[in-house]
Amino acid sequence: MFNFGNQVKEKARQQKQIDKASKRIMAKQQKANMKTHTPNVGSDIAEPILADDIVKSTDLPIRL
Repeated sequence: MFNFGNQVKEKARQQKQIDKASKRIMAKQQKANMKTHTPNVGSDIAEPILADDIVKSTDLPIRL
């Protein structure tokens, strides 16, 4: 009975280390996936910039 409390603490400590390591690995994988993943052209997040809209803009003065 004397070592039972210590064993529980040690197992909890080891489990915490395993959890932290797995979180680090998952974060690295997600970061690597973000770098290699190309954004979708038709995604709602990215706003396409059309050259016609920029050329037709009357807000900017035209310098020659």
